[in-house]
Amino acid sequence: MLHQDLVLKHNELYLVGEDTSDSSRERATGLYLRDTRFLSFWDLRVNGTPLEPLEVRMLGPDRAVVVAANGALAADGQRITEPVLPLTIAVEQHVELGADLRVRIVLSNYSGRLLPLSLSLEIGGDFRDLFDIRGFPHREQGGTYASPVQLPNGLALGYVDRSGATTRLLVSFSRSPSLMVASAPMDEPEPEPSALLPGLDQIAQAPPVSPPPHGKAFFDLTLEPRASWELVVTLTPSAADERPIADAQSHHGNGGRCGPARIATDHFWVNRIIDRAAADLDMLETSFRDGTLTAAGIPWFVAPFGRDSLIASLQTLHVAPGRAKETLRTLAALQGRAVDPFREEEPGKILHEMRYGERARLGDIPHTPYYGTVDATPLFVMLFAETIRWTGDESLYRELLPNVQRALEWIAQWGDRDGDGLIEYTTQSADSVRIVHQGWKDSHDSLHDADGRSVTGSIALVEVQGYVFAAYRWLADVVAQYGDAPWASQLRDHSDQVRRVVEDRFWLPEEGYYAQALDEQKRPVTAISSNPGHLLYCELPSPERGQLMAARLRQPDLDSGWGVRTLAASMATYNPMSYHNGSVWPHDNSLIAAGLGRYGEIGGLERIASALFTAAEHLPDQRLPELYCGFPRNEDAAADGPIAYPVSCSPQAWSAAAAPLLMRALLGLEPDLKRGALCVAPAFPAWLSRIRVDGLEALGRGFNLEVARDGTGYRVQSDGPIEVKESRSRKS
Repeated sequence: MLHQDLVLKHNELYLVGEDTSDSSRERATGLYLRDTRFLSFWDLRVNGTPLEPLEVRMLGPDRAVVVAANGALAADGQRITEPVLPLTIAVEQHVELGADLRVRIVLSNYSGRLLPLSLSLEIGGDFRDLFDIRGFPHREQGGTYASPVQLPNGLALGYVDRSGATTRLLVSFSRSPSLMVASAPMDEPEPEPSALLPGLDQIAQAPPVSPPPHGKAFFDLTLEPRASWELVVTLTPSAADERPIADAQSHHGNGGRCGPARIATDHFWVNRIIDRAAADLDMLETSFRDGTLTAAGIPWFVAPFGRDSLIASLQTLHVAPGRAKETLRTLAALQGRAVDPFREEEPGKILHEMRYGERARLGDIPHTPYYGTVDATPLFVMLFAETIRWTGDESLYRELLPNVQRALEWIAQWGDRDGDGLIEYTTQSADSVRIVHQGWKDSHDSLHDADGRSVTGSIALVEVQGYVFAAYRWLADVVAQYGDAPWASQLRDHSDQVRRVVEDRFWLPEEGYYAQALDEQKRPVTAISSNPGHLLYCELPSPERGQLMAARLRQPDLDSGWGVRTLAASMATYNPMSYHNGSVWPHDNSLIAAGLGRYGEIGGLERIASALFTAAEHLPDQRLPELYCGFPRNEDAAADGPIAYPVSCSPQAWSAAAAPLLMRALLGLEPDLKRGALCVAPAFPAWLSRIRVDGLEALGRGFNLEVARDGTGYRVQSDGPIEVKESRSRKS
């Protein structure tokens, strides 16, 4: 059942199949709820022989069928060394997630003879915290495994942490086993393999852990030719907080009154990619204890996130304004109120990450919530302003305006600690559970100068200043619309000040580009990276500098052919297989592409859109992962595709959200709150002739929109007010 291609999720509960690519790496395999792994081992055998996997059929985000066959069986059904009757017993595992995990096992006999069979199922749950699985710094184990309890038709496994809180897994069978054996916890720990830490990009030796208790059930049967036999196994996790698991996944936050809008084009593969992205975003929408929002990614980040959820909401605002509203409400409810150095909480600050596992409960990690991010707070203001601009929802404006004002106070008072008009963070120790670098490139080694010098201390990242600029500028337009002209004027003055400082301090004239950051001495960190591309999305650079940036972005050291690299290949620390120093991130590229479109750099927009959609064509399930390697594209190889990064989250929210943002950018789709109309300025690449969006919700009403090529121009059809602007010029 735990096949490597299996990734299922239903609200908070999710299942990850086994990755067999590298036995030296800690595996994420298992069933998870609230940052705890409940099921870590599932071994199904026929007559003691492992099954031969055939196929995994994905039926939906929470349903799949795993198809396998018997291994070696003799004519009497017994195991022998060489198979006499290979592939005669079909074994289907119908897997479904809801409030529990339900697996319907179906054995079918195609041998043409009566077969005595024994089905065995061994199940184990280690109840480990996700942070331990990821290999975060070792802590005292403290907890103990409960001895397994045999039930008439099942088994109960459990774990008690240091506080006395109990985590349980109840396993029940629809048939009585012929025999059931339960193994008690072993006293001697076994060493764990080394772990590659996602998001930290380091190799560390994981601490030894005690093997958890297992239960093994045997079912003896005699199967007639062409007959089938069924067993239903239900696994019910019970979290330590004892809060019930919601059975029905909440989708109300995804769209609005019309639900999520649907995008379709005249291109088969683009439609596959867009549909996959929509399904993944729907899967990741999660009703957490503290509210509903889009989880960042599976397996490591099914948790409330600040930056990731905010950016995904910005990318998909035009198709799912309800998602943006719920994200804003959830993050507003968790907004910082006090000064807490351990959690890096400050008044008005928006969280980075919230966790619910053992380590969070016991205070071993600061994620309750953890506020160690410098960009979530301006992104919160950006999303608020853009959501109001898109929806015209005055009640939401009034509801969240106090939270926005507190966020602005954090930007001015806490974010800008030295009063120079820039937002900074201070790097943390690399051996801490806190994050070293607190922008979106949050791995420990994500910031170096062009010569390879590691940069630490007080850091002002360039894209964060862009977010602050956009927060002030976009909010100014909204508050002016609601009648507060004096405050709007002040906000525009603040945005102008940020623009002046960025243009003066970050610009690298010899590169025609911006520095990645300023260091502690306010010297430019001259690495050429993808970060400045976000300034285009925020519309900070002057038109002239925007044009120079577009030219620099298309140089081959930055442009891999599969997208813009996180770090240029000409830099000393470039590594196409690294997490943030030469890889390609689809969400990063989607923001850059949308920004290029806003500057009329349609050639750059089309180049990135084409690269990402072509990459997705070559990837499993047409799904854009969190990232892939930055090796250059081989244009001569028709079957060439991007090279996978080994522990990339997939599905991942802001990567899935890249496709709808690219569609919006190609349409040039923007709302005009003052006029109460949508504006389009289409610019399609040669391989695309039509985009249709059904169920758009904007400015308080529903729209259906279709834009198609018509000779040298475009034909626009809509059942709502639409303003068609001149098609943007196509620059190289």
